[in-house]
Amino acid sequence: MIIAIVVFGVAIAVYYKTITNLSDQDEVLLDDILTDAKSISDSLLTEGYPKNWTQSNVTHVGITTNNKINQTKLKFFSDMDYDQTRRTFGTIYNYYIFFEHGNQSKIRINETKEGIGKPGINSTNINEEENPKKLAAVTRIVAKDNNIARMVVYVWE
Repeated sequence: MIIAIVVFGVAIAVYYKTITNLSDQDEVLLDDILTDAKSISDSLLTEGYPKNWTQSNVTHVGITTNNKINQTKLKFFSDMDYDQTRRTFGTIYNYYIFFEHGNQSKIRINETKEGIGKPGINSTNINEEENPKKLAAVTRIVAKDNNIARMVVYVWE
């Protein structure tokens, strides 16, 4: 009887220790993803480097000039290779960026693109297409086309 109680107690202790470790790992992963989402949004709200960068000379992607979204830089960014932008942002995670009005209607990047990021993804199909383990969203208020808009950055694994 004593042996059975000891074995049962050890099994419960191992179970709770495993559950706690999984929760800690999930929390660390979510913190990393959220840190990358904040970093990407911070980077985008700069002028970038060099100041008047193009796809061929960019070292730091930024899409603003005088604290407003610069349509030329936004176009350059939207035309860049996805993997190149991930390297430039210094992230191993996937991302998707889009703009929306206050009523949450989307502001298209151009006639064919709703947003910028992982090919095949849009603002509504991330869960269905990717089934992410963890997903972080950062929303920033920006000046775009002489209006106030939201820039939403999704980052996930």
